[in-house]
Amino acid sequence: MLDSINSKILIALQENARISFAKLGERVHLSAPAVAERVRKMEAAGIITGYGVRVDLDKLGYPIVALVQCKVFGAKEKALKQLLLERDEVVECYNVTGEQAFIVKLAVKSLALLDEVLEEICAVSDTNTMVVLKEPVHRVLPGDFG
Repeated sequence: MLDSINSKILIALQENARISFAKLGERVHLSAPAVAERVRKMEAAGIITGYGVRVDLDKLGYPIVALVQCKVFGAKEKALKQLLLERDEVVECYNVTGEQAFIVKLAVKSLALLDEVLEEICAVSDTNTMVVLKEPVHRVLPGDFG
């Protein structure tokens, strides 16, 4: 299903998910209906699972982004998951291999709020926190894809 044309379509949609089928067709040298059919097939196959928008958290009033590594012990894992679901500041969470079972991405309005959230997380897990300074690379697909 992923020939070179579909790969180019996915790369173009990653760059601009709002691109028209006509413009997308121009980029991959197909008609708009042909591109639309390929996109629909990739959606039906579960390759394309949705479309989103990227936002500037700082401009929305969340100037502090932190990554928190959480080391949680068996009995407290359920409590940690529940806490993370309840806190609006949690924007992403990954269950990972290694000593740190979870990586949590937080977006907060102030250092005081970051401290408050971390205190709650620390009640159920050991943590290591890193504040994000910049995001020099952001991709949905690997750079060598296609």
